[in-house]
This record gives sequence, C-alpha cells and structure tokens, in this order.
Amino acid sequence: MTSARHLTEIAGNGVPDTYQHDLVARIRPRRRRRHVRRPADLVTVVGPTLSVANVIMQLSNPKVGHGVHESRVPSGNAIKRPIKRARTTGTYLAVALMGSDADRAYVHEHVGRVHDRVYSTETSPVRYSANDSRLQLWVAVCLLKYFIDQYELLYGPLTDAEKQTVLTEAHPLGTALNVPREKWPRTYAELLVYWNSQLAELRIDEPVREELRSLADLSFLEFRAGVVGTIAHKTLGGFLTYAVNAGLPPEFRKMMGWSFSAADARRYEAVLAGFRLVDPLMAPMLRGIFRLNILDLRLRRKLGIPVF
Repeated sequence: MTSARHLTEIAGNGVPDTYQHDLVARIRPRRRRRHVRRPADLVTVVGPTLSVANVIMQLSNPKVGHGVHESRVPSGNAIKRPIKRARTTGTYLAVALMGSDADRAYVHEHVGRVHDRVYSTETSPVRYSANDSRLQLWVAVCLLKYFIDQYELLYGPLTDAEKQTVLTEAHPLGTALNVPREKWPRTYAELLVYWNSQLAELRIDEPVREELRSLADLSFLEFRAGVVGTIAHKTLGGFLTYAVNAGLPPEFRKMMGWSFSAADARRYEAVLAGFRLVDPLMAPMLRGIFRLNILDLRLRRKLGIPVF
C-alpha cells in the first residue's frame, strides 16, 4: 500500500494520493465496468457499508465532530433520530448529484437555517459554526470521497478524465450548502493538496469517538429500539464495525483506535467480490432511491411538509 501511494506521488507531481482508498491498489481494474460520466454513476452496492466510515472522516475535523456532538438540533442527530437523519442526508446527496438548481437553492436555504442553530458555546472545547464554509468544504470533500471509494473498491481506479469530470460536476456537494464555487478544487491535484493539508489538523476526541463507535456497532439502537435494538447490535454490530473499519483510510483507523491486518484486507477483498456480483442489479435500484428522495422533497414542498 505504501509503494502504491509512492507511485501515485511520483505521477502526481510530488503530491501523495492519500485521498484514494489504500485498498484500491489491490483491486484489479475490471474490463467490464460502468463508465463514469457524472457523479451519480459512482453509486454502487458498497455505498451503504461505507456511510458510517465517511461520517467518521467528516467528524475527525474536531470542529465538525464537536459541532455534531453538542448540536442543539436533536432532529438531525443520527443517534437520536436515525431514520430522519438517513432521509435528510439521502435527500441532500440526491439533490447535490441529481437535483435541479431550484432543488439546490431550497436545500441551501433550509439547511442553512438548521445550521444557524449549531454553534459553539463558552463551554465548547473548540470554536465552531455549522455554517462555516471551511467546515462545509471538508464535509463535502469527504462526501465526494464516499462516492469515489465505493466505485473504485469494486471496479478499480478511475481514469484521470473520469476523476476530473466527477470533481467538476460534484461541486454542488459544497455549493448546495455554503461553499463558494471558487473554493471548490478545480483539479484532482488541487484536491490532493487540500486533503493532505487537512490531515495534520484532524483528531477525534473521546466523546466524539464514543458516539462514532456506537454508530459503527449499532449499540446506540439499544437505547432507541429496546430489545430489537439489542438484537441488532449483538447480531450485526461486529460485522458492521468490521465493514466500517475496512472503509477507513489508515490515518482515520488510528484515530479510532482500530487496526486492520493483512488477513482483514484479504477477507474484505472476498466481501467485495460478492458485492461485485450483485452490483449490476442493485446499483440502478440505489440510484432509483436517490430519484425518490428528490420526488419526496418536491412533494413535501408542494404540501408544505418540512423536509429538514
């Protein structure tokens, strides 16, 4: 994995590609693969297993992590309101990737109102505001990685042209929030410079880490769903934690206090082989769910039902 990153560093004018998942170097490029012409083409069946891993990456920025941990908007908390949080996050991602300008303007306005209520207090360990465009850029770049990872782990690295297309067209992940268009990386090389510049600033403090572990192993459901939640935690929690760990870059595994052995990597390759078989059938269904998210948003707007 180190040698693969070194080769990418040489090809990338001295910038190490820590953005690409370190296991992608082990994936043999597939002859038959879906060509990527837009960000939505990156959606695969692996995506749901990478979602919590991506949340960990986002919250590794201490200002984002403590902002979520201390948030005074419980309706947007994944632990307190997991179903609503899944719906609203799905809506935001769908609008960013597949929505109209009107959809994105609506998200920008209404998510901004929610974020207005999320800011640090005198007792907060760090200063933050959820509408800080610098924090939103970090979250948006993490989300782009979420889509790129799920595709590359199945089908191998994107071509340089595909990376540029995806990066250019994925800017609504940031601009649908509060990120000025000119702040979005223009090239993949710029993206790497930004990503690498942020890694040294990241950390996960213990209160945030505890919440993230409870998401990874579903133990939070014991408090939300009683016996059913306990059963889910006991039966699925171990595998889900493994999948979350597999989806993390090494730097983030270390922050979580997790390890990932060569045997774990081989096991994950076998899991990916299974996903690869069912992806042609399942990926269109997942993209269809995104379309339903957009229809749901538009229907709620017409009926005056809150979306966020």
